[in-house]
Amino acid sequence: MKSLFSNKKLMKTAGATLGIVLAMILVWMSVTADEPGRSTVAAAMETESASYFVTERDFSALANDVKSGKARSVGLATEYALVSLEDGKRYYVRTETHRALVAEALKERLTSAAPAVFSLGNIQPPAPPLTVLGRSLSPVLLTLLGPLLILFLILQMNPMRGMGGLFKTADKPDTRFKDVIGVEEAKEALQDIVAYLKRPQKFAELGAKAPKGVILEGHFGAGKTLLARAVAGEAGVSFIALSGSDFSDMFLGVGVRRVKKLFELARKQAPCVIFIDEIDGLGRRSGGSSGAETENNRIINALLVELDGFKSGSGIVVLGATNNVASLDPALIRPGRFNRTCHLGLPDVDERQALFQMYANSLRMAGDADFRQLARLSAGLSPASIANAVNSAALLAAKEDAPAVTQVHLQRTLEQTLMGGPSSPGQSALGAEERERIAVHEAGHAVIASVLGLGVIEKVSILKRGQALGVTWVTQEQDATLQSEPAVRARMTMLLAGRGAEALVLKTGSTGAANDLEHVSRMAFRMVTEFGFSRQIGPFSYAGLPDQERHGIHAEAIVEAREITKDVEIRCNELLVEHRGALELLTAELLEHETVTGDVVRACVAAESTPRALAA
Repeated sequence: MKSLFSNKKLMKTAGATLGIVLAMILVWMSVTADEPGRSTVAAAMETESASYFVTERDFSALANDVKSGKARSVGLATEYALVSLEDGKRYYVRTETHRALVAEALKERLTSAAPAVFSLGNIQPPAPPLTVLGRSLSPVLLTLLGPLLILFLILQMNPMRGMGGLFKTADKPDTRFKDVIGVEEAKEALQDIVAYLKRPQKFAELGAKAPKGVILEGHFGAGKTLLARAVAGEAGVSFIALSGSDFSDMFLGVGVRRVKKLFELARKQAPCVIFIDEIDGLGRRSGGSSGAETENNRIINALLVELDGFKSGSGIVVLGATNNVASLDPALIRPGRFNRTCHLGLPDVDERQALFQMYANSLRMAGDADFRQLARLSAGLSPASIANAVNSAALLAAKEDAPAVTQVHLQRTLEQTLMGGPSSPGQSALGAEERERIAVHEAGHAVIASVLGLGVIEKVSILKRGQALGVTWVTQEQDATLQSEPAVRARMTMLLAGRGAEALVLKTGSTGAANDLEHVSRMAFRMVTEFGFSRQIGPFSYAGLPDQERHGIHAEAIVEAREITKDVEIRCNELLVEHRGALELLTAELLEHETVTGDVVRACVAAESTPRALAA
């Protein structure tokens, strides 16, 4: 049915276009056709008028040539006279101000055979293309442009224009909840919506009122569109999808009619799901008087009216997707309209592992991939980002002409995604002193992370990645939502360990620790002002104060934040001195291999207590 409808629509469009083209051809032919019985000489003079306009002469030359018989033919137009002489020469004369004199000069020769006098059309001298086009537009063509312009405006103001036929081609998707990995809480919250769509009359009989609209809020790429399709797929109902910006148009009133057309179709397709992606594109109602603001207010009002017009058991549910529910108009999310908000969070480590397994099933993989490691490395990535990383790994393998995608390809694409660029082997530009400093710095991070048990050390490298000269990659077996004060201090200790290692081994610091200091300072300040870890201020948060009350109160917080940072630095230096043997072992490994795994870090920490290992 969809194919048949599409063919009919295509045939109608083609027929209308063909009719307009044929009408324009007929009008053009009628305008440009030669008059029957007209002199061929006159027609030739009009066609070859450009050759006459090469030379201009005055009226006296025309009168002398006519009187002496040198003129073979004279063509008279509204503004010009074209003269052809017996010797083949041609010229033109401006006759706007000499029409009476031209008639007088030719009157005596009308009874003779020469010159032949013809009436010409509206001829003009050669001009630029745009000027010629303007001259060629006859009144008939100008008259034709009016209806064509009206037809164009009617087509442009059609509320279905630009909708891609989505309103009339609502499909029943085959997506199910099992296809949406993660967002378990959102799927559970939408189960009653699915039950309502399956049996809307049952809800009506019980007097239950199902939600008319649900807002799906979450990080971009979290799977909001896929979840909306899964709702329709689970219920086995039609799915009508569009975006909030599709209601906007250059003509006032079109957006309101599109809202009405949308819900008119939904009532015919019921039960069904209407999905409005980026619903915040509708904006907020405002008190402005501009045309755009007035039209936006009308679109929102029309949407509210349609939502209020639903009857119990209508079988229509509207799902809206947005990255920020706070940007929606308050009238949209009040009870009785979009009265429920489902938050789609980023996947945890278990869900990321399942996502890697699912996307990797479509690739030719070599060996056993460690999806758990990939899940740890990809903390903070959305499902869409993970899918893109897996695809990038396949592209990388194809570029290297590899027979299959390997774990190394997946790791490299994740590093590029998270660190802003691939590793650069161009360390030859660095001197031996700088290279050693980078190795000491990264070794300090890695040793302290291992000693304090801050997570799984995946790798340590002194190769440049993006803006970073080196990297120590530490991941977590499970994503942490809450952090205790000792955990925060341990994280700060690891960040300060790079700078502390430089000071311990090389006796001086460097600018390479600037980013670490920035993170440590921010964490210390938040400990004092937000987390309630302050010894002086106590359980108090500056974030709870109005903006105008926050000015001038940071001095005390900064003083205590500096004290916390100094305490952490003292503890960091003590640990570095205690484990200097591991620091030197790992530094040597980095200088030799440039990139080492977490196993090497753990081996260095374990071997530092062995005198023979240190001596080696």
